[in-house]
Amino acid sequence: MPASRVRTLAIAASTLGSLFVTQQAHASAPAAVVPAAGHPALWGIDTTDNVQTSGDITQTEADLGTPQFVGRYLVYSSRLSTTEAAYIHGLGMSILLIDDPNHVFTSGGVDAQDAIAHARALGVPHGIAIFRDVETNDPITSTYIAAYVAAFSGSGYIAGFYENAINGPFDSAYCGAVASNKAIANKTLLYSSEPEHTGSNPRRSARPHFGPNVPACANRTAAWQYLERGLFPAGTWPNVDVDELAGRFSAFLWS
Repeated sequence: MPASRVRTLAIAASTLGSLFVTQQAHASAPAAVVPAAGHPALWGIDTTDNVQTSGDITQTEADLGTPQFVGRYLVYSSRLSTTEAAYIHGLGMSILLIDDPNHVFTSGGVDAQDAIAHARALGVPHGIAIFRDVETNDPITSTYIAAYVAAFSGSGYIAGFYENAINGPFDSAYCGAVASNKAIANKTLLYSSEPEHTGSNPRRSARPHFGPNVPACANRTAAWQYLERGLFPAGTWPNVDVDELAGRFSAFLWS
């Protein structure tokens, strides 16, 4: 675990600028992101469970391997608490923050402010990304994306989206927002759910090379959920999905 969890907004802005790499790809492309040399992808899990009380991390370590980060919900029916966050950090793991307030997508500004408020209440330092959950059939629009990203301006946090660039409306909505305001691509991180390695070995030792699908316009795709729990091969497994995060984006995890 890093010696300090304190980041200033100035450092965050500098990091954003140095890490911006415009990615251009068609949604049908199987892979468009390659970790920079010397920055291998991190391996992690995400879950809706409270990992402190559920035993998910203990079972993950026994069955899959030790995660380097844990994706947990900042806004959801089961919300991350300061106690659970301290537990995860105490294990030497970082936290990938997920925002899931609703699936109606009527007000990007309101949803963003709610996520920011929760992050501040937990003491999340500036410079950390918060990924808004967008499921395949969710009615997200370019207007929502623009409003969500705009609401993060001056907050100290980085707007992000968990998304599917292949199926559903996200690709069109995101690229529409970027076409209207190119700065959105520079201000936003993406967390891809495709391609899904259905039925593959979910163990850390068998993880694939980092290769998420990305939108067909400029983007910064930082993370990839390559296999959901429901699509693991037959067997008894912990209640987690498995993920990778390009090493150059590790500064946007809460460590």
